[in-house]
Amino acid sequence: MRQSLSEKRTALLAVGLSLVLAVVAIVDQSGGRSLFDHAMSVYAPYGKTVTSGTIYGLLYGVAVFNALVWLVVVALARTPRLVAAGVAVLAVLLTLTAGLTLLFVTEYGVHPFPPLWGILALLPAVAGALALAGFARSRR
Repeated sequence: MRQSLSEKRTALLAVGLSLVLAVVAIVDQSGGRSLFDHAMSVYAPYGKTVTSGTIYGLLYGVAVFNALVWLVVVALARTPRLVAAGVAVLAVLLTLTAGLTLLFVTEYGVHPFPPLWGILALLPAVAGALALAGFARSRR
């Protein structure tokens, strides 16, 4: 039981780190809008216009998706280890995929998102990997 509390706390950390992406996006959108300016400079040479809702909405979507995935892991932390570990593996893979997409996606040969946003999206996967290690350790 003590072990499941540790994994639950680590999964909650992943939820919190998921929300950090949203908070940083809110701060950027309401303040400097550096992400929007970056996206505009990327798409302007190609005659494409970008709305701030599209750029920031994508980040909010990734943040909410990651948080919901990790809340499922939190909810299942006290279930049989195999189930909890399987869901944690899926959550790490999904979170990792979302973060790597933001980090490495290119369009017109340039990155529409600066590396900071991909790194922020990857942070929950790091915390999730720690939770997964806890699930694996407690199986022994």
